Amino acid sequence: MDPRDEVLPWITRLCGGMAGVQKLHTLHVAQNKGRFEGWRFVELPEWAKDVAPEGYKGLLVPLWGDAMGAEWSDYDWWRAAHFMMTSQFERRYEARHGPVHSYASHYDRDEQALFDYAWVNRIILFLRRWWAVSNEADEDQAFGPIPKPVIHLTHDVDAVAKTLPIRVKQGAFWMYNRSFFRAVCFLLTPANYWQFETITRMEEAYGFRSTWNFYGGIGGWKRRPKYILFDPSYDITADRLSQHIRDMHGRGHRIGLHQSFDAWQDEAAMEEEKRRVEQALGAAVTTCRQHWLRFSFDTTWAAQAKAGLQIDMTLGFNDRPGFRNSAALSFQDAKSAMKIVPMVLMDSHLYDYASLTQEQQDETMDHILKELHQTGGEASIIWHQRVFHPDYGWGDGYARFLKRIHQMGFDVA
Repeated sequence: MDPRDEVLPWITRLCGGMAGVQKLHTLHVAQNKGRFEGWRFVELPEWAKDVAPEGYKGLLVPLWGDAMGAEWSDYDWWRAAHFMMTSQFERRYEARHGPVHSYASHYDRDEQALFDYAWVNRIILFLRRWWAVSNEADEDQAFGPIPKPVIHLTHDVDAVAKTLPIRVKQGAFWMYNRSFFRAVCFLLTPANYWQFETITRMEEAYGFRSTWNFYGGIGGWKRRPKYILFDPSYDITADRLSQHIRDMHGRGHRIGLHQSFDAWQDEAAMEEEKRRVEQALGAAVTTCRQHWLRFSFDTTWAAQAKAGLQIDMTLGFNDRPGFRNSAALSFQDAKSAMKIVPMVLMDSHLYDYASLTQEQQDETMDHILKELHQTGGEASIIWHQRVFHPDYGWGDGYARFLKRIHQMGFDVA
């Protein structure tokens, strides 16, 4: 398939509809047939310099063997957009080494720039500008203004009570990060992780609703030690929890599935866990995110689709914020037909994987939100439910995040 034909349906919102998509279809973009050789920056013409991120003169794109020194007019932008958005670089790595399960640290430092910006969105914005200049037309009249950014607020519910496995896992993590006193306090003190109303009040004050992803396994202690340690412990069909998710669903929040640790390629396990969440909810569940972001490009989306799911929000990294497929756009996976909404920011990026001051946390949030705003992006974020308890104290960060997206005029999906 011509990569242009696969990319065009995904970029409709950046082009003001199908009429704008058809305009881009008429652009005379060069075709490069060479092998992928790495990465390069292609400098943009003067009339498009502002499309590049601040401090850059061009866009980061794949280096093709037959286009080593090609200027912007001789570069295959459609192939680049398709290669990056469908994560061909990571798929090749996975084919050689196996799944990285969402840890960017597997990749070289110079490859990390791939994840810093929504490069694909910027490629499309450049193509808009190119068409307008070529046709002596007003860009906004031809394609509409850059659309409002869309964000999916999501909460992966890993715990509703402070269980022994939670104490061990988080305590060990803080020990590893040399927060010894905090780890000991966490291990020994009681806590109530039933934080649903705290979060929904914060969101509904702005008129926002969110997606809540729940575990559908059996919970409890009658499991193998591995699953006791790594999977949530609650039972979604318990009366109190079942009634609460029905109440949230009735108020406009979306209920999704948070698959068990080893279900990332197991369609039968996903189907059974989905069935239990649907039983508790009394309605169909079509959205999901994999637990611990355990994920394979080759098998996970295919298994999700076979289990009857339609939307996945796993595509992001555990150990850093950013744009895993160099894009902030939802798209349809060609093999499974799953709709993929990328994940660009998680609470633990700010608090666990990096020791950031509040100012640095805000700078990280601002970078992500600014990129979504400038490129008309769509993406999801995760703030775990239990971290609103003082055990963690991460709720203030979420309050600041909600205030930012409200002030910046984001649409909340």
